[in-house]
Amino acid sequence: MKKKVICFLLWACLIGGAYGGSYLYFADLGTSADPSEDAQGAAQVIRKEDAILPTTRLITETRNLKTGETDKDVSHMPAVYLGFNRDELIAYLKDYMEDLPLSEIEDGLISWDVVAYSPESVTLRKIYDPDEDFCKYYVVYQRGRVVVYYADKKTVCDYPSIRLRDLPLGLQGSVIIGMPVKDEEALYGFLQNYSS
Repeated sequence: MKKKVICFLLWACLIGGAYGGSYLYFADLGTSADPSEDAQGAAQVIRKEDAILPTTRLITETRNLKTGETDKDVSHMPAVYLGFNRDELIAYLKDYMEDLPLSEIEDGLISWDVVAYSPESVTLRKIYDPDEDFCKYYVVYQRGRVVVYYADKKTVCDYPSIRLRDLPLGLQGSVIIGMPVKDEEALYGFLQNYSS
């Protein structure tokens, strides 16, 4: 029993020493000369010039090229944009356009740009060109099975129990290269006809 108590005390001293030593080491690092602190040691806030603030107003213009409608919405700045300067905001929108959510693909978003930028207000313009022949799904033969994808061709919708060899020859070719399916009704019909 004495051995266990001694081992426990040595272990506790070792942990306490390591904690105390690391605290002193890192506390000493904080006392070195730091340009972001003033003479009294109070930290100064370093602010990026022309950054988006919580008080910045967001104006979003939406234009539909098919109908010619233009809509303007004024709102509070979403948290995701806070702290961005103009270049960072442009880079964020570019990344968004390269990996659109399904809803934006379906709505036909083709452009999202910064129209005006200042710390007081930011104006963004979204341009939509909805396609009347838009196909919500794609049926593809991949890795030995038939797979149903959403319009982005990355998100799997379903793994139907359809064998490629059970499809008519013309349909097999379409599925191998990626067969577009307009909507839920057309997809349901395809699955009903060919599921085993």
